[in-house]
Amino acid sequence: MILPTKDRGEAIVPTIDSLLAQDFEGFEVVIVDNLSCEQDAHRLRERAEGDSERLRYVREENLGLNNARNRGIREARGEILAFLDDDAVTPRHWIGNIVGAFAAHPNAWALGSKVVSSFTTPPPQWLDERLHLFLSGFDRGERVEVLRYDDYPRGANMAFRRRAFEECGAFVDCLDRKGDSLLSYGDIEMCYRVEQAGHDVIYIPDAEVEHRIRGDRLTPEWFDRRFYWQGRSVAIFERLHFGRWHVLCKLPYRLVRSFLGGDRYGRLYHCGTVVGTMTKLFCARPA
Repeated sequence: MILPTKDRGEAIVPTIDSLLAQDFEGFEVVIVDNLSCEQDAHRLRERAEGDSERLRYVREENLGLNNARNRGIREARGEILAFLDDDAVTPRHWIGNIVGAFAAHPNAWALGSKVVSSFTTPPPQWLDERLHLFLSGFDRGERVEVLRYDDYPRGANMAFRRRAFEECGAFVDCLDRKGDSLLSYGDIEMCYRVEQAGHDVIYIPDAEVEHRIRGDRLTPEWFDRRFYWQGRSVAIFERLHFGRWHVLCKLPYRLVRSFLGGDRYGRLYHCGTVVGTMTKLFCARPA
């Protein structure tokens, strides 16, 4: 299990506790500290030293969630690599059900399950289903499904066979959280490469996690930024996989929509796609 983290303080304790409480034998948790403050780094090192048979602490000096994930891939020793966000909590059956699902579905190289939101402060009344999706909420019901682009598992709760990274490559550095940006889509991009390589990405209903959402994410200003950066992320993904001509052809439509399309969130999303397109248009390949 790979747990990237940065500056979570005491809030990461329930996450680590839930991982250590798994009813499965022979697992390890690799905590990848991505430039936390010294106090948090010290706390994580001490926790790992206190349970060294199951916990390992490593520090990744290159800023970015995907850099931390890739460090975890290099450090982990298992053939199944499960990823969890540092604000999520797992049930005891989490890793066992993931391992069982891979055994039952040999063509599946990636999978995810439910991400159930819980809130550290009462959510505002205006938080609707559309906005909930941008908080990583994910639930496809009670049946196993093969997923297709762009309806893939959320990075808060996903797992891969190691062979997926050996054949398809690692997470790309140009997507997902880095510093103050809200770049995303690193999980989608990785699953897309798995699907394009001819392997299944599946949803399973019984490896759910509780995703604890802080109150500072429940403001109109945060969602403004989230929609804008989602647009930038989509544009980078499309430039990466569909090519310069594809994003250039879509640019006029997106430019119009950034001024005239839908509500404020929709306009911010399309503004992000325009900026993301122009930023990466003449790059040989987003890095």
